[in-house]
Amino acid sequence: MKVAFFQPYLAVWRIQFLSRFISSAEYEVLVYDGGFSPRRDSKSISNNKAEFPVHKFFSFSPVLSFRGQEYPIFFSPFLIFRLFWDRPDVVVTEGEINFLNNVQIYLYCRLMGRRYVWWSLGKVRTRRKNLINLMFDPIVDHLLYGASCVMARTSYAKKYYTEVKRVAERKVIVAPNSMDNHKALQELDSSVVCRLREINPGYRTVLYVGALTVPKRPMDLLEAFNLLPWKEHKLQLWFVGDGPERENLQRRALEMGMGKSVLFFGKIFDGVGNYFEASDLVVVPGLGGLVINHAMIFGRPVVSRLADGTELDLVEDGKTGYLLDGYSIAELSDSIMKCLDPDTIQRMSVNARNKVVDYWNIDVMIERACECIEYKG
Repeated sequence: MKVAFFQPYLAVWRIQFLSRFISSAEYEVLVYDGGFSPRRDSKSISNNKAEFPVHKFFSFSPVLSFRGQEYPIFFSPFLIFRLFWDRPDVVVTEGEINFLNNVQIYLYCRLMGRRYVWWSLGKVRTRRKNLINLMFDPIVDHLLYGASCVMARTSYAKKYYTEVKRVAERKVIVAPNSMDNHKALQELDSSVVCRLREINPGYRTVLYVGALTVPKRPMDLLEAFNLLPWKEHKLQLWFVGDGPERENLQRRALEMGMGKSVLFFGKIFDGVGNYFEASDLVVVPGLGGLVINHAMIFGRPVVSRLADGTELDLVEDGKTGYLLDGYSIAELSDSIMKCLDPDTIQRMSVNARNKVVDYWNIDVMIERACECIEYKG
């Protein structure tokens, strides 16, 4: 069977999945890259190096803005011609955000009697419905219902598709959106971990990993950290990532007298696991998802607010971290403090690691992806 994966952009984590999928699954696999490059953040995107052949398309990628929300548009005008040239039996495509390209995939599959799999996290939990949705939802829904299977990234996504969109439950399969846990652990460097732990010996470390942008709310974490007894309890806060908020965060940390306890390491991809390993706790104060899985690969408990749905599967209050409903700085600070008790950290670390080993890992993700590809409705 010939299977094509279409991605508007090839992020590092998607390359990890595809590398392992290609080496383990018994399919002829084609990878299409829409070549989108973001303009507003430091997200990992196309042009990352892959160990497998990739066909990269010429694409248009305008970004619509409406009432404070941005809607990136992905369109690769020559996709349909490539599909007819390659003749894949199944196309696995990104869902809602890729609807213009999905029109081409829909037409190809209809004309050729082939199937496509809708791969998505469902509704973005922080996004409000507005006129843009009213305009495009009928098209998106038609494409969704035409898919042979829906590959949901989280249990929350499955619930959205079955309860809100009324897709048959048997047709929606959760393929946990996971980092390559094997690769992540193999990249650990004990000498780097030791150097990181020696930055402030005896300190406990709160870690943030991700782009430093307003939607991810890193400033909230800084303010919450300032409410902690960080001097008395020897606490430090690490920011691994970069973005437009970095300068504001650095300035605010200095204003609060935390210059030596708040450290900025910049954007790191290769070897980022060393920072998880050297830390005690990971906090997700705003939008995120994969970072939760990444943290738990290394047995790090997570305090998370509203993210992409991953937190509902992985973060259990008092077991693997704490899950917060709102945006209270005080509640965020209190939850961080609860996790930093040494006995609590040890217990939560075991539970977090077991979550990955038992359920949320790359092997389960590949197994479920194969189920979606084989499913014929």
